[in-house]
Amino acid sequence: MNLFAPDGKLAKFLNRIGDLILLNIITMIACIPIITAGAAISSMYYVTLLMVKNEEGKILLTYIRAFKENFKQATMIWIIGGGLSAFLFFDIWLMGQVDFKFVSFYKMVLFVLFLLVLMVTVFTLVVQARYENTLLNTIKNGMLYCAIQFGRSLLMAFVLLIPVILLFLSWRALSVIVLLGMSGPAYLTSIYFRDLFQKYSKETN
Repeated sequence: MNLFAPDGKLAKFLNRIGDLILLNIITMIACIPIITAGAAISSMYYVTLLMVKNEEGKILLTYIRAFKENFKQATMIWIIGGGLSAFLFFDIWLMGQVDFKFVSFYKMVLFVLFLLVLMVTVFTLVVQARYENTLLNTIKNGMLYCAIQFGRSLLMAFVLLIPVILLFLSWRALSVIVLLGMSGPAYLTSIYFRDLFQKYSKETN
């Protein structure tokens, strides 16, 4: 098959990159009010979970439908998880303003808690994107999926933090982040999440 054919591997790769750029821009716009970030992230994962199986259809229409369906519950998840993350982050900042013997230890503990809460929040939003359930059960399942594969969960968290790490290293990474900073890591981690969900769905049947 010709590499440059309309249905060749290069064309499919470029089309996928284009879809991810569109998805990234839509998600960033939907995150602007902050309160809607939970629904925006959950809807992004709804699309990427379909993308890894080539089942996504029209990116914009699929995203909008998922946003409407997930808005109420995903927003509640974001208020709880995002609010707690913000509280811990503020405590870390506050610790930096004082000076006492064990301040470094407390900052480390708070930072670990911050990462754990953020990780569970993202997992819960992914579960929200994949399953219809009550708010309480969705949160429980998010925590469960995070715990049963904790080592891989940490790896997934690292993948999601790559754009932040790149931005910390150089502001030149900002252009890449605007294009693929959210949807790129989401697509990569969706490969893992899709397999994880299929595995445990079979075990529960």
